[in-house]
Amino acid sequence: MKTPIPNPYCPPEEQDHRRNMRLEARIYSMIGEHPRVPKLIHWEDATCCLTMEYLANGNLKEYIQQNHGNITLQLRLRWGRQAAEALMMLHSLNVVHCDLLPRNFLLDLHLNLRIADFGGASLGGSDPSATPATRFRQPGYDWDVPPVFSDDLFSLGSLIYFIMTGSYPYEEVASNEVERLYEAQQFPDVSALVCGALIMRCWQQQQQQQQQVVVSAEAIHDCLLTIEGEWKYNLDFIEYQAPRIPRLCGLGTRSE
Repeated sequence: MKTPIPNPYCPPEEQDHRRNMRLEARIYSMIGEHPRVPKLIHWEDATCCLTMEYLANGNLKEYIQQNHGNITLQLRLRWGRQAAEALMMLHSLNVVHCDLLPRNFLLDLHLNLRIADFGGASLGGSDPSATPATRFRQPGYDWDVPPVFSDDLFSLGSLIYFIMTGSYPYEEVASNEVERLYEAQQFPDVSALVCGALIMRCWQQQQQQQQQVVVSAEAIHDCLLTIEGEWKYNLDFIEYQAPRIPRLCGLGTRSE
């Protein structure tokens, strides 16, 4: 169950919380039933109370932190693919999530990923109440401009990095230094990761846009599906071919 935070000392702030809850309920209603989203059990408009299905394994951040050494690469790849699938679904509804942190993804009984927490999102270009955290925010982020899909895609790269490594990008580096590094297009080394090239594609969107290359959640999903499928059959092939797979999958396609 999720309810707005009461604040009798600041009514405008409480109204903001209620507005966020109404937006979240609206987005859940737009989505309907979807395997990458928790089920909405009930919405009470008068109290702005959301009742959601119970997901047994909690949020992705805590699960990875508590079980990091026991999580297989195949499961990590599945989570990356499912996160991209969730984002693909949101973008098809013109929703920019704006806060793709690991704690905003939940795990069901079978360890399948569900995206949640839409209260801070942007719907159809509306002003969001959330913004990406430093390590999930693309360089040059403009706080005064409505968010765009590429903001979520950059965050997706950082999310997949966390899924694969169990750490945030530049976790031990001060936030202001992370911002400087990102502005200089200097990102963590991902060359040893199976889907490292894919993560880098998410992070280097600005360079790719200059080359008229478009990256989408659908392309990322399809590429992860290919990597995941190949991994099941031939570990050596994936370790050798992983840097080439995003190109082979057509992850970057030139815009007209």
